Parts: sequence; C-alpha cells; structure tokens
Amino acid sequence: MEPLRLLHFADLHLGVETGGRTNPSTGLNQRIHDVCDRLGEVCETVARERVHAVLFAGDAFMNPRPSPTLQTLFAQGLRELTRAGAAVFLLVGNHDLPKMAGIAHPHAIYRALEVDGVVIGDRAQVYELALAGDAPVPALHVAALPHFSRAEVTAQLPEGEDPTKFIEDRVAERVRALGTSIDTGAPAVFVGHCHVNQAEIGSAQTLFGVSDVEVSLSTLTSGQPFPYYALGHVHGRQVLRDDPFVAYSGSLERVDFGEGERVDVPREAGVSKRDADAKGFFRFDLIERNGSWQLAETPEFRPVCARRFVSVRVGELEVTDPGADLAHRITKARAEGIEFDDAFVRVLGSVGVADRGRVTSATLRSLVSEAYDVRLALETHEASFVRDPRFAQRMTELEALEQYVDSREDWASDRDELLRLGRELAAEVLG
Repeated sequence: MEPLRLLHFADLHLGVETGGRTNPSTGLNQRIHDVCDRLGEVCETVARERVHAVLFAGDAFMNPRPSPTLQTLFAQGLRELTRAGAAVFLLVGNHDLPKMAGIAHPHAIYRALEVDGVVIGDRAQVYELALAGDAPVPALHVAALPHFSRAEVTAQLPEGEDPTKFIEDRVAERVRALGTSIDTGAPAVFVGHCHVNQAEIGSAQTLFGVSDVEVSLSTLTSGQPFPYYALGHVHGRQVLRDDPFVAYSGSLERVDFGEGERVDVPREAGVSKRDADAKGFFRFDLIERNGSWQLAETPEFRPVCARRFVSVRVGELEVTDPGADLAHRITKARAEGIEFDDAFVRVLGSVGVADRGRVTSATLRSLVSEAYDVRLALETHEASFVRDPRFAQRMTELEALEQYVDSREDWASDRDELLRLGRELAAEVLG
C-alpha cells in the first residue's frame, strides 16, 4: 500500500514584528513577510511531495485578535496547502485563544464557512480528517490536545485537594480517553499544544510565555496507540522520544539573538563559532504493517531559510583605536567564513568610558553594510591607571609641571618654551 505522507509544523506566530522595518513595496513589517516566506516553504514541500495531510500544532498568530491583513495572509497559505491536495488540521494554541469566554478564536471562521479540507482542533477529542482521493485511506484520525491553562483545570478543584496532583490526574484521564477512542485499524496521530516537562525552554521563549501547566512525557505516551506525537508550544526543535516519536517541530522563524549563532572573535586567538539551531518542520510517512499503522522510517526534519541572527563577541576593544580594532575583528570573522548577508547582527564587547563615542552603530553599519540590521552592545569601563612613583611625593604645581615635561622625551626640544608658557598660565590662574 502507498504510504500516508504527513507534515508537522507549529508556532507560526504571524504578527511578530520584533526588529523589523517597513517593507516599502507592501507597507508591511518585513518580519511578517519573513514568516509568510517560511509558510511558503512548507506549501512548496506539500505540493512537490504530494503530502496527504498537514498537522499544524498551534499558535498561528501572535495574539488572538489578528488584523484582517494577517488573517488574509494565513488564509492564503491554507489555500495553497489545500490546492496542493493536502487536508489541514489546525490546532488551537495559547496565542490563538481569547482571554474572555464566548469570544471566538481566529480559526473559528473556517468552521463557520465549512472550508473543505480544513479541520479545527479546539477541544480535547478525536477528529476525523478526510483525505483526498489519492490517499491510501479515506481519513486520518487526529487525537487533539489544545492548549489549556492551570486556571481552567483548577476551577473544578475539590476543596482540600492538591492542585498539582489534580491537574496531573485530569490530564492523564483526558489523554487516556483520546487513546481509547481510536480505531487501531485506522491511521492515527496525536497533536498537542502543551509544555512537556522534559522539553528544554530557550531564552527566546520568554517573549511568548510558557504554559503554567507541565505535562509529563509518560502521561502522553503510556499505553497509547499513536506512532507520532506532533507537538507545538516550545520554539526549539526537539525530539523527546523515538518510539513512539514525540517531537516539537519548533517555530518556523527566529525571533531574537537567543535563537541565533554566536561567534567569538578574540584579538589574538582564533575565531570560534556556535551554530544556531535550524528552524523547520518534520516530514514523515505512515504505513500499514501487521494490521496497524506505523512509521515507515524515522521522521525527517526539514530546515527552512529562517532569517539569521548573529552575535559577535569581541571582548575588550583596543584603547588606541577601538574603531580600527572592531574593523579588524569583523575582517577576521569574514576570513573564517562568517557571513552577515541579510542577518540581524549584534556586536558585544567592552570599551573604555572615554572611548565609547569613538565606536558607534554607524561605525558597525559601515563595516557590515550587507546586514539587515545591526546592534552595538558595548559595556563601558573605567580605565585603570598606575601612579608614576615620581609623582607620589608632595610638590607644588610648578614642580609637578617640570617633572611631567621632563618625563616626555618627545617634548625635549620644546622644554623651555613649554615651561615658560606653563609658568605664565599658573601665574594667571593661581595669582
């Protein structure tokens, strides 16, 4: 039998504009175009590989009230997916959920319009996703666990019961109910928008918030029939388990330097680099084997061309000419293959207080003019001085002047004239 071809992505967050500038040809923030371009890469894969079903694991928008423009851009992406023959399952994430009861989430419009090929998962239940005629089966079963908050669950908390245990028990019951609702003879997957406690949370996640409820991996997987768990909410790509396969696909775009690459460019030693984690989605196939649907092979992570964020650490810049030293470090990084084209570039280092004005953002922009945006983050420090022992004893102003002039060998030919001018100045000031 032909395999069932599936694709999993999540955390689009359409509407994030951090650091972006207005695109003059459209009037939209360039970061919105970045996200749409990444969605376009997903659409291209679906069309090229004739994917039967797309599983989106939540957080389409940055907030639950996206502008009509953002809703239109997302709808255009969905149209491309369904035109390519894929059925689409949209899970509701925490950023898609209105704070007030009774307010519709932004995906509700697709249900109201009965859009063919699009199923909305806003309740913890099993959904039937009808597939196109060229698929090996007529439908895929999707067990959905949309985002939920601690307050949602504890609203039903009996008096005197431990809230943490109550939440764990309620979640476990709901997940078990999903598993028992599945026909084991039909292909089925799990799609959830939640924080699994084994997942690593990156620094960039603070911009979007982390769920106040953690779900254990064993709660999701113990005794369940699902070969694949498509998770959303955590922005870094992570595989939590191989069998069954439990994974966060991560977000499609980067949002700050915490998700970017780091380059260390010391004055003397060699350049070192830490690569950024790739952004992208998972492609996988299900096949029927011995009466059940299983993974055909290990799911493949497909990277997308997310915009790069590059942090360049230069340490302390040379006191004599910090601007020239910075230029030297950038040249040194380029010589080691570091590229800055269309990237957000940040330089971190330190410089003396008196020299801070000698290195500006304009200086950095001239050095990496090919970058999309530059940030200069220089710490300042007081220069340390060691007192010359010749000036440690008590002396008059004129004696100090004479000692200082005599200490400068390059002033020897002008010594007498400098001392004469110094005496005249002292007489005028000191009387």
